[in-house]
Amino acid sequence: MAFALHYQGALTDKRQLSAFLEEVEDIAASLGWGVQWYDAPWNTRPSAHIQLSTSGQPEVVGNLGLKGIALKIASARQPLLFCFGASGVLTSPVQVALSAAHNYEVTPTWIAAPTTELPPDNHIAIVHLLRYLQSKYLHDLEVADESGYWNHGDAAAVFAGQPGLEGLAHLARQASYLRKRDNLDIVEQIALILRKRADLE
Repeated sequence: MAFALHYQGALTDKRQLSAFLEEVEDIAASLGWGVQWYDAPWNTRPSAHIQLSTSGQPEVVGNLGLKGIALKIASARQPLLFCFGASGVLTSPVQVALSAAHNYEVTPTWIAAPTTELPPDNHIAIVHLLRYLQSKYLHDLEVADESGYWNHGDAAAVFAGQPGLEGLAHLARQASYLRKRDNLDIVEQIALILRKRADLE
């Protein structure tokens, strides 16, 4: 069973944007996640809108007015977005286009993480990443985690009884007893990466 996860918030200090993006890119590279950049100017009004592509699928076109990074995780079709408008608030290309269509009367809403398309261990990894970014860059970050893991951090309680996941809770609790990097699963990898970054500060 996959669980939905949504988040919203803003940069505590917009001057930290470059450091935020560089660090997220480094973490993504360490985990083998792909990235896509957003680097539109903040000093021009967004002109984004939604239209149908040649294949008949909706797509966002035009100036988004966003700076940020999108993380491509495993097989998920949707990326994990960290995009900011000029106000420093987290948003998404679709939200910008909808806001433009309503004369900017639509305020940013919750952003969906691609957890429903990913195995539970990726869900845990994303929660760890969000918690780390909250502690350093996004102090007012709010997370709505259907699994409850954001609140209690107990993988055993969240994934108990699900087929094929018996070892997941054990792995999450044993992050302090890490093996060689090449043999780590995604939960242990992100625990190690984030702990090392915290130790460097």
